[in-house]
Amino acid sequence: MMTDLASTTPQSLGRDPMVGLRLARVDGFEPAIALGQDELPAYLRRFTILFADDATMRRGGIGRVTRAVNAQGEAVALKQLILPTCDEFDDAAHEALVAKFKAAFREEYECHRALSGLKGFPRLYGWGEVDGVPAIVMEWVEGETLARLRSRFAVDDAGRLSPLVAARLGRDLFDLLCRMSLVGEGFVHRDISPANIMVRTARLPLDRQLAEGTFDLCLIDFGSSLALEPASAVAGTGGKASFTERYATLRRATVAYAPPEMLTDDIPDLRALRMSPAIDVYAAASTVYELIAGAAPYEAAPSTSGTSGSRKKTRDIASPYRLKMDTLPDYPIGAHAPGCDLTQLLRREPDVALVAAEQAQQLGLEPDSEELRDALAFVDAQLFDVVMACLSSHQKDRPEPAAVEAALSAFCDHYAQNVGRSLRGEPLTPCPMDASGRAVRRALMVGATVVCGVVWAVVVVSAALLASGARVTATLGSLVWSGSLPGIIAALALALPGIAGVAAGALARDRRSGFLQGVLALSACEVPVLVVAACSVFSQRAVMGGLVAALVATYTLTWFLLAMGFAFELSVSAPRRTKAQMATPLAGGAAAARTFGGPVEVSSDSISTTKEA
Repeated sequence: MMTDLASTTPQSLGRDPMVGLRLARVDGFEPAIALGQDELPAYLRRFTILFADDATMRRGGIGRVTRAVNAQGEAVALKQLILPTCDEFDDAAHEALVAKFKAAFREEYECHRALSGLKGFPRLYGWGEVDGVPAIVMEWVEGETLARLRSRFAVDDAGRLSPLVAARLGRDLFDLLCRMSLVGEGFVHRDISPANIMVRTARLPLDRQLAEGTFDLCLIDFGSSLALEPASAVAGTGGKASFTERYATLRRATVAYAPPEMLTDDIPDLRALRMSPAIDVYAAASTVYELIAGAAPYEAAPSTSGTSGSRKKTRDIASPYRLKMDTLPDYPIGAHAPGCDLTQLLRREPDVALVAAEQAQQLGLEPDSEELRDALAFVDAQLFDVVMACLSSHQKDRPEPAAVEAALSAFCDHYAQNVGRSLRGEPLTPCPMDASGRAVRRALMVGATVVCGVVWAVVVVSAALLASGARVTATLGSLVWSGSLPGIIAALALALPGIAGVAAGALARDRRSGFLQGVLALSACEVPVLVVAACSVFSQRAVMGGLVAALVATYTLTWFLLAMGFAFELSVSAPRRTKAQMATPLAGGAAAARTFGGPVEVSSDSISTTKEA
């Protein structure tokens, strides 16, 4: 299903892919999808006789995953249950424990089955037994885990990624979390960690994904996952025991990334707490934190020089639950922290380097200047704030996955313009996580846009019908034209300024520029139409008055549409760099002298930090 062994498969070693493989016959095979009687025989032939390569075997939860091929050479993943040994149990206890393991393994299969049709999850083929042991046959995912890719993507010796790359990975990861809510009452994975997140490489090479800024992520290992139940069922005391209660000893999250409620069995309402998407929000944010800072939130944190800090690792602490409940994780120290070698970093951050070079050229800054580094760090703090908001010890304080995905998308989309705004001391385009408020504002904007569009179309059509066939004489200097006005000409004269304004606004890089460019285009196209109208004489004054009123109405409606887009962007307060943080244009390209050490106020909503030389 999913390990990063694509580079060590038999084919890549230059040997016969069938040599040294173990025959694995899947008995009692149950297809994971409904099939017709004419389709079933071919499907069974594909997945009941497999050849497993034990050299690729890896442990995953209570099972072990092995790469296998069928008779046609198609690669699949064979996951077999690891049964408990009977050394420490009498026969009855061992039999009961085996039954418990089998039931847990089957429930893992059922959870995976519900998600296998969604993008970002391995496809499931079926269930059966190999040598009397339960087995799951699923897609073999070609790619690498984030645990291994982190060192490859790192931009410094501390193992930190470019904040922009980390945000893009986080955005695509939280998008997977959002998809899990689309099935039934939703699902929670409950063991999200870099080792359980793969970047597929079968469709698009890794370097291409990195260059394009979108990643084909795939969540693997559903050993701790479960389908959510309706709130009424979770709150009730009747019914069967929950998945957590039945298999608590078998299902454990990875301590470094798990929220506190997954690290203890001795708190009230545990069942409800462990059936919440907030578990995945915490773990996914911990993963993004590690990409940013080079270590998980409660692991030894790297200093600005790249050496390890003094914090003890989470797994070495007697009570990780108490640690995560009683203390906050350190604020992340990203790659653009004070003391970094910006020149070396930008060589490994091509997208950031392009932005930095453009802004440095416009403001006359050296590409390795402290002003530019501070501007990048100030923008990065938006990402850090999003991640820290997800690491609350209390579930109710964590944002919804959709809100985090929207905030990370906004960070990525506005990164370039925010670097420029940071250098100029302008407010940054915000990355709000108030999903409900944002949804309401967006709904209001869409509704107002629809109303304006309908009214605009009615005005244009009505005025064109009114003017169609009207006698008009137009005098432009020595040029004189007289005749009947075609309705299509009147419609174009009314519509083109608005279309030009909206098109210019849509092509702008942000809504502020969109508003300015849109109004300029609207006015530039409206003025010639007004000039022509002023030089025209209609046989009926009512027609002239109607056309002028229609011109004013279409101009106003288009301006209102552009203004709404601009207002929507500014509806959330944004942080602004203070004067002490603003870039100083340099004379002759020389770096201006600066004094560090004072406190840097970000905003009332942001975390204050102290810059060190």
